[in-house]
Amino acid sequence: MKSSKTELPRVLTLLRNRANLFYILTFAPLLYFLYYHVFSAVIPFYGFLLLFLKSQKLLGVKEANSIQKILGLIVLVGSFFVYYGVVLVFPGAPFYTAANYVVYLLGLFLFFFELSALKEAFAPLFLIVAATSSSFISAWLKPFLSPFASDFGLVIVNVLRALGIDAHIYLGNIPVVTFPSLSGRMISAGFVYECIGVYSALVFSIILVVILFEDPSSLKVKLAYSVAGVFGTFALNILRVTVIFLTDYFYGVEVGGFVHYVIGYILFTVWLVFFLYVYSRRKTVEAKIASFWQRIRKRKM
Repeated sequence: MKSSKTELPRVLTLLRNRANLFYILTFAPLLYFLYYHVFSAVIPFYGFLLLFLKSQKLLGVKEANSIQKILGLIVLVGSFFVYYGVVLVFPGAPFYTAANYVVYLLGLFLFFFELSALKEAFAPLFLIVAATSSSFISAWLKPFLSPFASDFGLVIVNVLRALGIDAHIYLGNIPVVTFPSLSGRMISAGFVYECIGVYSALVFSIILVVILFEDPSSLKVKLAYSVAGVFGTFALNILRVTVIFLTDYFYGVEVGGFVHYVIGYILFTVWLVFFLYVYSRRKTVEAKIASFWQRIRKRKM
């Protein structure tokens, strides 16, 4: 009982701090995403992480005046009614989405900080808006990139054959890949535009643009890593489809269906974290690569 009394003043002190309360309220909606659909929290979480990295800059920003606080409260309350606008365009949209979260963040900025702080909000808000809008861009690209589904299917067939699976592809309006499973059951899978991995490449590119925008490195370095990152995303998609088919081959389509549902999110998240880590340690990585090539040259000499 005594310990709980001593903890209460600490909690109250924490909440009195404007920046701490701002970040607690910023993080709170992410718990909703995590509870209802864990993978839908990935993009908002990266937005929050980017916002958290700006904590030192926000500490120096003055508090909002009374009128702006009232405006912030109106926007905060309004963020919970965004659904009624979204549902007109997307009838099946859930009640709380990334669109609500963006409006909510804007309201928090208006309530806690003066207007100059909005420039710090631009990158996180752009990240969330652009990444969640990438499905529209993907739909726009569909007529142009759909023919590449056949080429992608051929790549997968060659990978499966290299792994010892007797895979074949039948080209038509929708390319179909077939192969016998380990149990002898014939497995067929049609390749459509969504299989190519355009959506994940778009999301990765948007996250990359925002993060590199904040980075002071040279344009040459940014372009080199951007190209490597996007190509890596497409390579990751080949791995994703291969893993799904291998699961179908060894364990059946029921298990493969579950893997199909989760593997893309897991691989994308791991790849993004790995890429950002390598980019943050790029000088060390580049030095090790240079040292490796020097050793090879010495051996040839």
